[in-house]
Amino acid sequence: MGERFVLTAPEAVSARFLVATGARTVPGPRYLRDALGERGLGRAAAGLLATSRLTIEPVTEVTADLKERLHRLTGSPDRLRDVFGAARHITVTTTTHPADLPRTAQATRLAARTLAAAVRGTVADLDTGQILPPEDAPPTEPDTFVLGTDRAPVYITLEPEDATRARAETAGLHRFGLPEITTRRVPYASMLTAANLVRALAWQLFAEQTACLARTGGGTHDTPAERHVGEDDVMRFWGAAQERTKTTARVRLAWAETACPGCPAAIEAKPAHPDPQTWWTDCAKAMPKLIRTAPPAH
Repeated sequence: MGERFVLTAPEAVSARFLVATGARTVPGPRYLRDALGERGLGRAAAGLLATSRLTIEPVTEVTADLKERLHRLTGSPDRLRDVFGAARHITVTTTTHPADLPRTAQATRLAARTLAAAVRGTVADLDTGQILPPEDAPPTEPDTFVLGTDRAPVYITLEPEDATRARAETAGLHRFGLPEITTRRVPYASMLTAANLVRALAWQLFAEQTACLARTGGGTHDTPAERHVGEDDVMRFWGAAQERTKTTARVRLAWAETACPGCPAAIEAKPAHPDPQTWWTDCAKAMPKLIRTAPPAH
């Protein structure tokens, strides 16, 4: 048996959203439960609200954690102005066991968007650092879960110690009980390959943990420290699973530091080849040449 890599599911995970609005009054829980409806994710969100696992609270003090998450928000200047210039800010948060995911995270996002529609507000996803696009009311949320629908975006940044290299890292996987996934010291010519490599590994580990939680309900499990990833994994990340090519790249898992607020470490995809340039060439052959796919039909 090859070397193993140990993962431990946390006892609880949180999904965090922020609604920014200029409204003077905010509708109460009863209004929101009625607006969410009695079917599908709306019913799930209303149930979370009724049991107080989903909380809606005005921001009266910007904590250090919230300040860091706000600092990491990305978006157009107009959308950032909508968030930071709003007169009122409201957090929408759910804390639950990882075995309840991903449906609880889906329901929480629907609750945040429903509240934003009621107060003509803007929703910021505090776990991914994204500002959600505006939508017509009433908001809808796909019942089918797809990791690539802004659940775990990948950010490309420069390496702080070497501006000639970049890094790719997910944001948002931690709310599903997984560390973020990263790859480091990426040549500029390989940035798209790196983003898709991280997506492929994110899908593999997410699917593996989901199956493990369904079997055991939580705890610790081990997984191969070296594994093969390929185009099929990337397409499954986007919800467009199909058999395409058998070409894969071999990666080795290791722990690394992360900029994710509140996350102790990230999982790094490292070269499983003595020559990094050869490894990046192999990865390029195994990854699709696309930035993202069309949204899956629901």
